[in-house]
Amino acid sequence: MQSKHFPYRQWLRPTGLRSVRLITGLVLFTYVGTHLLNRSLGNISLAWLERDLLVQKFIWQGWFRTAVLYGVLVTHFFLGLWALYERRSVHWTPGQVAQLVLGLCIPPLLANHVVNTRVAFAESGLNKGYAQLLYSFGVDSPFFGRVQLILLVVAWLHGCYGIWFWLRLKPWFGAWRSVLLSVAVLLPVLALLGFLQGGREVIALAQDPVWRAAAIRPAIIGTGSQNLWLARLRNDFLFFDGGALLLVLAALLVRTVRERRGGRLCVLYPDGRKIFAPLGFSVLEASRIAGVPHASSCGGRARCTRFGTAGS
Repeated sequence: MQSKHFPYRQWLRPTGLRSVRLITGLVLFTYVGTHLLNRSLGNISLAWLERDLLVQKFIWQGWFRTAVLYGVLVTHFFLGLWALYERRSVHWTPGQVAQLVLGLCIPPLLANHVVNTRVAFAESGLNKGYAQLLYSFGVDSPFFGRVQLILLVVAWLHGCYGIWFWLRLKPWFGAWRSVLLSVAVLLPVLALLGFLQGGREVIALAQDPVWRAAAIRPAIIGTGSQNLWLARLRNDFLFFDGGALLLVLAALLVRTVRERRGGRLCVLYPDGRKIFAPLGFSVLEASRIAGVPHASSCGGRARCTRFGTAGS
């Protein structure tokens, strides 16, 4: 009866939150994928990069689409932190560790790019194209150019891990795995090559004083005061991101201390073994801590019906 009259409660359950995280992750994965396709056109020419950028802006810009995109980004960010807090077990697979670490690296790597593109356009009307961005990365700020390259790889790998965990149990995935793996490897390689090729073309064009004066005039790249404000905003976000992560880690520590001091439950196995675990642990988590083999093809993500809470 509750699920009929209050369907929103299903989205507040762990499985509902995971569904929201999956949906937001797919939107962001699509966003990253279109950007990689765009950057791969740098292998043709800078003109092709700029031409496809107009398509990108048509798809992802506009007040409504921007609000949706950043709403999805913020939601996925906080759900990722919640997923970190939610997992009690220390027995993580290498893939889960990689996905977690890559995901935590994305916000600080993304901060400078978002501030100097989206925020700069929204607040100051600075409509930068690839010529300005590649000039900045290749001439003015090579460090942030390397950060951008790392961001492309990290964001794509994080998304690929998410797709892998989502699709690996699908009956058709085995037949398409090689094709999807080829796309997953080829697309970022082409994007990185296109990024570097476009950067070389911009550096060559920058030797012309007339081109340089027109391309990097303050009306496009911003004045000193505007760029200083953007840099401060980026630093504020980095402090916020670091503070949020520290807060989650502190909450994990507090919960661990409370669970050790709190009550314990007994898990009885068919072979007669008994395991005592803190209240709130799932059967899977209790089994992992005790070293008892426990099938969990979904990795403890409540997708294979083996993640019931102990004592429930």
